[in-house]
Amino acid sequence: MYCLALILTGCSGLSPVGPSPVWPAGIPPGAPILVVSMDTLRPDRLGAYGNPDGLTPNLDAFAREAVVFDRAYSQAVQTAPSHASMFTSRYPTEQTSPDNQTVLVREHPTLASVLGVYGYQTAGFVAGGDLSPHRKLTQGFATYETSEDFGSLYHTFPRALAWLDTVNPAQPWFLFLHGYDCHSIYLKPTPYGYLHADLGWTGAAAMAVQTATERIIDGHIYPNLDGLLRADNGLLRARSPQNRARVQELLGQGEAPVAVSGEDVTYIRGVYNGAVSYSDAMFGKLLAGLEQRGVLDKAVIVVMSDHGEQLGERGIFGHCCGLGDEETQSVLMVRLPGGARGGRHIASFVELVDLLPTLAEIAGARAPAGIRGRSLVGALEDLEFEGREYAHSQGNVRMRIVSVRGHEGRLTYAGMPATGRYLADVVEVARLDGPGFEGTADLVARASLRAELVAWLRTLEAGPDVTASPIPAALKQSLRDHGYFEVTP
Repeated sequence: MYCLALILTGCSGLSPVGPSPVWPAGIPPGAPILVVSMDTLRPDRLGAYGNPDGLTPNLDAFAREAVVFDRAYSQAVQTAPSHASMFTSRYPTEQTSPDNQTVLVREHPTLASVLGVYGYQTAGFVAGGDLSPHRKLTQGFATYETSEDFGSLYHTFPRALAWLDTVNPAQPWFLFLHGYDCHSIYLKPTPYGYLHADLGWTGAAAMAVQTATERIIDGHIYPNLDGLLRADNGLLRARSPQNRARVQELLGQGEAPVAVSGEDVTYIRGVYNGAVSYSDAMFGKLLAGLEQRGVLDKAVIVVMSDHGEQLGERGIFGHCCGLGDEETQSVLMVRLPGGARGGRHIASFVELVDLLPTLAEIAGARAPAGIRGRSLVGALEDLEFEGREYAHSQGNVRMRIVSVRGHEGRLTYAGMPATGRYLADVVEVARLDGPGFEGTADLVARASLRAELVAWLRTLEAGPDVTASPIPAALKQSLRDHGYFEVTP
């Protein structure tokens, strides 16, 4: 029987020191590693997370042979900053410019670069969009390919399987695979598009599922929302009480909004569920390809989502405007080789920044200094595992929103400065009952969560001053077409 490997997280370099003499239980030395990112997939759509509707038979079967983390949270609710945090095990503002121009800075080692130093063959196959090479998330990947912009696992998994056919069997490999199947635009090919929704629906939302559903605000569809809000960068995404009046003023200048009924909301959710089932089907095809190649039961396979999605819970759709559980709670499942120790659920809070130290330990690698994550190998080994007491997230454009999730509930602060360094004292001086705070109404819980939020912010390193390179025109338009209204420069 193997024993728990020890990891030195305080080292400053990445020089390999040879194989670890001990390994996490059930994981052979040099086990290949596959990470599958299912963009915008809400955990509550999976049977493994309690959904009774049978939307995801392949993922549910996978979960029965995996360790399922029931309370995993993303550190950002857009694709680029969330994956950047996962790759580097750092919080969003520590690694890049605090806006939608997420670009990695090279002095932060990534998961791929760490594993590459330890002899892993590395490759990433992504569906463009916010994971396009422009974001510089390619660091450490010997192969990094984009396919159909805002595409599906359907576009990426065949290329990934083809790459597996070329790897050197004498060396371990790390493969990252990504698809936008559950991202808007939700409507997917027949039969999945209307598998869980009324094909003949003619309500106000019938067109919204074929465009960006982010145009729905407070129960109304605003046809030219992107044009209105582009004039005030970041206004919608930082929905603090201070700027709600300005939002409404801008919205009043455009075309008359169209009311969305409860039936419309049900319809949109049904179309989203169809996208979930489509994603599950593509995942099933990936597993079949892995099994055919004899690697399914040899690899450590991680399935995760970079963030969730609001589906009308607060009158909004998409992942643009808040840090509630709907947007920040993520799928996270880890299947050990052969499905060892599978079927267990971990109730503790964990963060996506925990993936780098976890996979580094599994690989027998030393994690870089300065990371924020904590290894989850103890949970995989069925040892005593406490996890985190709190999970933290940062908002979108200019990172004006911060949030903490604990057992007491959630507390979110909106109104961080839009320019300059990211300063914790802005939250420190805010009144607990002030207009910037939203969350649990219990004053004792609010006080506890506020203290944790302030303490966490004080630990963050000042972010780098990064000037993003211009986004190519075609990519900029594609981002806007998929709900990213504030795309600069």
